[in-house]
Amino acid sequence: MPQPAQVLASRNTVRADDVGRAHATISELFCEHRLAPAERGLVRMSLRSAHERGVGIDLLDYGAPVRIAPVGLEDFHLVQIPLAGRAAMDVGHAHVESSPSVATVPPVEREFTLTWDRATPHLIVYVRRDRLLSVAGAVFGTIGGDGLRLAPRMALDTTQGRAFLRAVFEMHDAIEHTGADGAYARALAVEVMLARLLAAVESSASRFLSAWSSAAVHEATRGDRLYRRFLERAEADAGAQPTMVAIAEELQVPLRTLQDHVRAASGRTPTAILRDARFRQARRRLLDGDPTRCTVTSVALACGFGHLGRFSAEYRMRYGESPVETLRG
Repeated sequence: MPQPAQVLASRNTVRADDVGRAHATISELFCEHRLAPAERGLVRMSLRSAHERGVGIDLLDYGAPVRIAPVGLEDFHLVQIPLAGRAAMDVGHAHVESSPSVATVPPVEREFTLTWDRATPHLIVYVRRDRLLSVAGAVFGTIGGDGLRLAPRMALDTTQGRAFLRAVFEMHDAIEHTGADGAYARALAVEVMLARLLAAVESSASRFLSAWSSAAVHEATRGDRLYRRFLERAEADAGAQPTMVAIAEELQVPLRTLQDHVRAASGRTPTAILRDARFRQARRRLLDGDPTRCTVTSVALACGFGHLGRFSAEYRMRYGESPVETLRG
């Protein structure tokens, strides 16, 4: 887990030393709620936030033991990850203990109560409900007539939980290290994070995932038609800034179906293959670029790489030279 000081370090910190101001700040950011400090009515709240197009990351610490009772989230989801300490959430008769290895996922349609101990800073992932529903529909093809309901607990020490955390940190880095010209890198990072969120938490759509997992492995070959169409789109679209969801929609299949076909045919994930195509596109741009006008940063961002250091290191590993050396010829 990162240290709190590392989360959204470039963002301004909003502070509040009284309950009224802390309550008003968080009500404006999330929703109306009741805030009750456990000790003498004191809080030392600190908040850093970054939200864009219905998805965001927040670092929130009340600096004191508190009890929080929202009236219901309604149109957005939260994944609340303690970076230290312990917290709990009560929803009806359900009680969820939270720690750095267990996140809470509050319901959108019911009241719930949160209890945070002292020194329990939370990294909070915010997702507007329509964004998650859109990705869920693309991943599963259908989410059933009852809509999407998420379980209140997410284990972070499982394979899927760790994959979700990695995606959150990659999204965080894309948010922190890119500006207006990094929209594609952020879109890729957000899409991966949302897909991994759906894989890491039990939901009303999980039965579709279970059905796929228990079905016989699809016997695809390298000549599999869907696989070949995916390869064509990945290469053709590498300069058009595609995402996996967009490609799956263009091919008119659920993302999960596309993943199954590509894995069965190649032993690799579609995301890895698209990443290869993005690196080839970056290399072509660097080879063709004018060193007096083109920069490594602009090429990396245009091809969806939001962290220049990681891009440069992987580029050297792939091609035996740095991006700067390629650009200079």
